[in-house]
Amino acid sequence: MFSILPTQLGAGAMFVVCGVALWMGGRLERILAAATILAWVASALAEIEDKSLTQWGIFAVDLIYLSVLVGLTLFDRRVWLLFMTAFQLLIVLTHVAFALDRSLRQWGFFSAYYLWSYAELVAFAAGLGVLAWRRRRAHAGKRATRT
Repeated sequence: MFSILPTQLGAGAMFVVCGVALWMGGRLERILAAATILAWVASALAEIEDKSLTQWGIFAVDLIYLSVLVGLTLFDRRVWLLFMTAFQLLIVLTHVAFALDRSLRQWGFFSAYYLWSYAELVAFAAGLGVLAWRRRRAHAGKRATRT
């Protein structure tokens, strides 16, 4: 799975975003970072080398990850988390489309898969950016009230 440049760059970006979430995130961000890392590693381990076959193992991992995201959105309605969940749903629907219509080519499946995966990372990074901005504003506000 990590044999071509786009997947290597995506994995690197995922580890950076999740590393930042583990370092500076709150409870939600840390849980999400751990779940994201587990899902990416499990997907890599579940990948079938024969690209003409449906990737049922990755599909199972993606369904579980979608369940985690849906569960998190039940308790926290942050917009970026809703976007992550929506992008993960698109990943699952990409699996379904490929399984139902074998005339679709595998390159199309993986292109869509990567697109939605990277969009998920962008949403996560945006959420971390908002968190950092809010913390900075709160810190600046505390400093201003002290003087």
